[in-house]
Amino acid sequence: MTVTLSEANQAISGALSRASALSARISVSVCDPSGHLIAHQRMDGAAVESSQGSIGKSIAAAQEGRPSEDLTEFHPFPRTGLVTAMGAPNIRRPGGLPIWRGGELQGAIGVSGASTNQADEDCARAGIVVLNIE
Repeated sequence: MTVTLSEANQAISGALSRASALSARISVSVCDPSGHLIAHQRMDGAAVESSQGSIGKSIAAAQEGRPSEDLTEFHPFPRTGLVTAMGAPNIRRPGGLPIWRGGELQGAIGVSGASTNQADEDCARAGIVVLNIE
């Protein structure tokens, strides 16, 4: 099972709402457990490169089901190997969080573009909270 498009959009909405409260301009991405993109949005005024940043952070978090900042080792054959082999980024910095449901990895959310990586992660966490699934 994976995060649905509706859930991905809800998570993105929650992250965008938190970013607005922080006066941040971000990009948000939600992917499935294999790192395939489900949904993505870039706020008006967000840096162009924040799009790839958010995608890469979500892929990194999906790779092992841990926050993207916790991943210090690279595994040559991760479950996200197909998307990274096709050129998708894998960014191991704060801002990517796994999405769990019933003990099973359902996908991940990644945020990039806030003033700090910790603010990126704060926005990502707000997106997961909106889902109310763990």
